[in-house]
Amino acid sequence: MSFKLTASRAPARYAKSSLRAPYITKSHDLGKRWSSACTWLTQTPETINPEDILSSIPTTHHQSNSNPVPLLLVTPSLAHWLDPTSPFLTEYIKKLYQNTNNKPDTIYAVAAVIDKIPNSTAKSQASLEEFEGLSSLIVGEANIKWKAAPPRRIGGPADEEPNFVVSVNDQSSAHAIGLRLANTVFINGKERTFLGMRWVASESGYILADSKSLASCVVTSTETNIHSTVALPLHPVTQRRKVITGMGNILRQLAKSNDGSSDEPMPASTELEKELPRYIDEHNIVDRRVSVWALVEKADNQVDSQSPSTQDRLTKSLRQGGKLHRVMSGGGGWGKKMGLLSLDPEIASPTTITQDQGIISLDQLFESDSAPDEPMETPPFFESGLIGEDLSHLSQVANPGDLIQFFVAVEPTASNGLTNEAARKYCFGVVSETEALEIPTNDVKEKLQLVENTFAAMSEKAIFYSQPVLQAGTAVESSTKLDIPGCRVILESGKP
Repeated sequence: MSFKLTASRAPARYAKSSLRAPYITKSHDLGKRWSSACTWLTQTPETINPEDILSSIPTTHHQSNSNPVPLLLVTPSLAHWLDPTSPFLTEYIKKLYQNTNNKPDTIYAVAAVIDKIPNSTAKSQASLEEFEGLSSLIVGEANIKWKAAPPRRIGGPADEEPNFVVSVNDQSSAHAIGLRLANTVFINGKERTFLGMRWVASESGYILADSKSLASCVVTSTETNIHSTVALPLHPVTQRRKVITGMGNILRQLAKSNDGSSDEPMPASTELEKELPRYIDEHNIVDRRVSVWALVEKADNQVDSQSPSTQDRLTKSLRQGGKLHRVMSGGGGWGKKMGLLSLDPEIASPTTITQDQGIISLDQLFESDSAPDEPMETPPFFESGLIGEDLSHLSQVANPGDLIQFFVAVEPTASNGLTNEAARKYCFGVVSETEALEIPTNDVKEKLQLVENTFAAMSEKAIFYSQPVLQAGTAVESSTKLDIPGCRVILESGKP
C-alpha cells in the first residue's frame, strides 16, 4: 500500500476594511526607552501610504548605536516602496537621522521582501494572525556582514536561495534564525528582492549612491537572558522506534519493537502506511493529502513518556539536539525499494554561512566588484554521483541506533509563551495554510498597528533555527529546518 505525502499552500484571506486612512495604534508604550526594533502591522495595506509609517517612527529608533545600519523587511504588498524611484527609502533614512548632530558621511542599509509578519503581541487566537506590513531593526555597523549575489550559473539551479540570518547572543549562548525570502517574480521580475545599499550625505539629507543584490546577510544582536519559545503544530501518528538501516536521506528499516527489546527489522514505511490512513479517516480529511515530519533523535535523548503535551515533548527534544525532517515520499514499491522513506536532507545551520568565502563587512562590499572574474564551477547537482541509486554523496539523516517518530501537521493553536511586553522580541515563523479568522469591521486589526521593540518575519517556505545544546557536557550548536505551516520561533530578551 502506498500513501500520498503532499502539501498545498493557500493564501490566508482577511476581511477588507472600509477605512480610507489607517488609524495607528501602539501595542505598548515604552516611553523614552530606546527602541532598536519596530514592526508595523496591517491587514489593509492598500489603505496606508509611506507617510503613515514615517510619521510613526519612534524618535529614539536609532540613537543607541554608533554608525547604525537599518534593516527593512517588507511584505509583497509594500515591495514597491523599496524601488529606488520610490521616495520612501530616502525619507526613511532622512527621518532616522533628522535629530542627529553628527551625521555620518556614509550610511548602509539592508532591505528585503518577506512573505508575512506574525502577530507577536496577543496571547489568544489573534496571535495566529499573519499580517502585511514592515519590520525594522537597527544594528551597529560592526554587527552585520554580507555577501553580494553572484551571477547566475549557466546550467545551475533556477532558484538559488539567499541567506538572511539573525543571530541573537547573550552572555553565555547564541541563537540564530535563518529565513527564506519571498518570491517577487510577479512583483518586480526578480526571484528574490534582497538589497544592500550605500547612502551618502548631501545638503538635503542622504542620496542613494549604490545598491547591490545580496546572496547572504548575517546580523548579530546582543541581548541579555534570552528566552526561546518554539511552537510546532504537530501530532504524533506513530511510535518512537529505532533506526536499523538507511543511507543518506533514505530510511530502509526500523525496529518492529518500540520498547528497545528487539532489533528485528521491518520496512521503514510499515507503521506509517497503517496509521496514516487511520488518522485521515478519524479526522475526516476529505482530500486525504497530508504532510508528515520525522523527528530524529539520538538514543540518549531523554523523553518524558508521561508528558501529555506533544509541544513540550518536541521542544525538549530540539533542545537536546533532535531534528525535524519533512517526509518527501515513500510507501509501496517492491524489491529493494519496498517500504523506503525519503526525508528532506536539508539541516544546514543558518550560521555556517558566516564561514563562506565572500562574507565581508559593509564597506568592503562597495569597494570591489560583487561579480567574481573566474568562471563558476559546475553545480554539484549535475555531478554523476547524485543521479541514480548512488546515495553516498548525501549526508546521513538518521544513523543506525537513532530513534525516529512520525508526526502530521495540525492547525496551529494560540501561543501563550510571551509574558513581558517591554522585552525585545525576535519573532519568526512559517505562513499557515489555514484561512484566517473572520475579523469584525471595527476590530483593531483594521488599523495600522505599531509594535515597538519587535523584529518579525514569516516565510512561506521555511526557517532554520539554531540553538546551543549540551552534548557530553559540552555546549554545541544544533540546527533544524522548520517548514511546518504555522510554526513559530520567538526569542525574547530580558527574561530572568
